[in-house]
Amino acid sequence: MNAYSSPDRFYHNFTHIHDCLSVFDETSFLATHPEEVELAIWFHDAVYDTSRNDNEQRSSEWAEVVVQNAGLSWQTAERVTSLILATRHQEEVKGVDAQLMVDVDLSILGRDPAVFWQYEENIRKEYAWVPEELFRRERVKILRSFLDRQHLYYYNEYRERFEAMARANLEQAIANLDGSQGS
Repeated sequence: MNAYSSPDRFYHNFTHIHDCLSVFDETSFLATHPEEVELAIWFHDAVYDTSRNDNEQRSSEWAEVVVQNAGLSWQTAERVTSLILATRHQEEVKGVDAQLMVDVDLSILGRDPAVFWQYEENIRKEYAWVPEELFRRERVKILRSFLDRQHLYYYNEYRERFEAMARANLEQAIANLDGSQGS
């Protein structure tokens, strides 16, 4: 997909998709419909415009058209679109595959600090047009919303591997954003 190659994508690009697919490969045995989760991973950030807040919706609509044009069932299209919408991270998700999809997408939060900080830098680059003070304030809200959860990850496999580091990374990122450091 050419969309992932756009020059303004510093994080939401093919590297992110490859990373998600690699993480998913390790736990695909947990999925009810692993092929659909994989398809949803491919499409979950297909549309990514930092000036809009409907990227997941637009990505899911694109995926729905592709799935239907491929001759797959409407049930498959519905499940794939639902998985993509789960990556909005706005509410607790239900269902094995949706929870797995969210865990895969959020696995970046629990990576080694060097990887996490590269992610944070790349997110800032994607939102370079946002004034620094506004970016910091809104980014703190987003990161705190994850940190305030009882668990960041649904599955024990993800909790054991990523939870402690994710919490440490999020706490440090929030402290940095709330602090006096410049960009």
